Amino acid sequence: MRSPGLYRADIESLRKRLKQSHKPVPIVDLGAGSTGDISTVAAIARRSLKRPKHARALSALCQHIASRNTLELGTSLGLTSAYLAGPSTQLITVEGNPHIAQIARGHWEELGISNIKSITGSFDEQWDNLAASSIDFDLIFIDGNHRGEALKSYIEKSLPMLSPNGVIVCDDIHWSKDMEAAWSTICAMECWTLQMDAFEWGLLTRNSALKREHVRIRF
Repeated sequence: MRSPGLYRADIESLRKRLKQSHKPVPIVDLGAGSTGDISTVAAIARRSLKRPKHARALSALCQHIASRNTLELGTSLGLTSAYLAGPSTQLITVEGNPHIAQIARGHWEELGISNIKSITGSFDEQWDNLAASSIDFDLIFIDGNHRGEALKSYIEKSLPMLSPNGVIVCDDIHWSKDMEAAWSTICAMECWTLQMDAFEWGLLTRNSALKREHVRIRF
């Protein structure tokens, strides 16, 4: 039986613990494939975790569209993954740093979540494997590599894997002028019907039952 998609006290209790954890985590330079500086779980938690209300909103979105297959690009410590997995039949999540991916897998085990498939490697390395899987994703959450050109590339590569009424969520669309410009370019693509700017993230769908419009909300 799938767990309810919204607030989970166990995830939020874990979030509080992670923000106090001084456990060291090697930082991997994906470009060179080498290990560089050391960070901590607390530093990653403060910098990378989605705020609870946004994680719950993404979970509610999965629940609303009855997402069977959900794809997350950017696992981090796995808390948003846990929220996404709740209402999804299967979540596939990709993380470039193997040390962080291992920590996230431990968190899911602690939370009793078993419907997550974790893939380690850069997004660019994994596209061919994901495409070859022939899975139609109902929701794709792009959270990582905050460069405009990368975001546009990921959108183009996501389209063949997106179910007809599927949704793409792009994180941190106002991270920089570069990301804002990329978001504007993406929204101008003719394939989309609804485009929604929720400030921290943007939503795109080509669901033909919806009229073409651009909506801005803030919460």
